[in-house]
Order: sequence, then structure tokens, then C-alpha cells
Amino acid sequence: MTEYVLRIPLERHVLSTRRSFTAVIEDIRDAVGGAVAGGQLHSPPSSAGRGLSGRQVNGTPVPAGLIGIGELDIDHALVRGAETSCLLRLLVDMPPASRDLVRFLPDAGASCPVAILVQQAADGGTRLLYDSVASAISIYQDEEPLAVARGFDAEVLALLRRVAADDG
Repeated sequence: MTEYVLRIPLERHVLSTRRSFTAVIEDIRDAVGGAVAGGQLHSPPSSAGRGLSGRQVNGTPVPAGLIGIGELDIDHALVRGAETSCLLRLLVDMPPASRDLVRFLPDAGASCPVAILVQQAADGGTRLLYDSVASAISIYQDEEPLAVARGFDAEVLALLRRVAADDG
């Protein structure tokens, strides 16, 4: 048996918004297709495949390719002192990018699909956390999968920035 440990510096993107947890979750579900809570899988959002044309979040077209594949309600009633909040982990994938990533670099399969952590903030707003796929595979210093991962990250971050955009 051989075992070794790779130290991988991750880039974690943290977005905070005044928008409610419910509104943010609904917009993400609308964009990537609604998964069933509890980690169960579901079908892609449309029979048109990955085009996702016609869907919008906050009035902006959603990038093609992102699909929701599951949700995990980490702690529906996370209690800290007198505060109660919700914490939901969304699994999102972009199958063509994931396929290319593992074709170029099999270890990239450990980073796909991606997770988006959505937390209800104490002030009624919402926090979104996302770990960059490109940072997770940067240690391998291979430009082909890094280019694919950067594109994947750009799609996810564009979606998160749109859903986090404050109304008015």
C-alpha cells in the first residue's frame, strides 16, 4: 500500500447578500433545476438538454450547461445561542466540463460535481460559499484541465453573483 498527502491551496469564494435565504435558493433552483432535498438525484431541468435557454435569474440569462444534481440539508435548524439559521449544500455540475476535466486529469473527479454552501445569515441575509475547481487542481500544473476548470468556475461564479445581487 502507498499513501501520500497533497497539500492543495483552495480558493474559497464567499458572497454575502441582503437577499433572503429562500429567495437565493429559489433563484439557484430556477437556474440549475430543482433538486430534491436530502441528496436525491433528479433529471436535468429540460428535455432540451444542457441549453437552458430562456431561463433567467434576476432578469439575466443563465449560462448554459449548469445542472443541479442534489441538495443536502446540512442542518435545517442550526442553532447558535439564540440564533437559528439554515445551511444547505447544493451539488451542481456541468457534465461536459466534468467529462473533459477527468479525461485530462482523472484526479479532477474528486472536485466534480461542485458544492455550493448556502447559509442563512443572522441578519436575514444569505452567504454563499464556493471552492474553486481550478484552485483544487492547480497543484498538477496542467494547462488543459486548468482552462476547463476556470471555465467551470466562471459559470458557477457568474450564477452566484447574479443570485446574490441585491434587489434595487
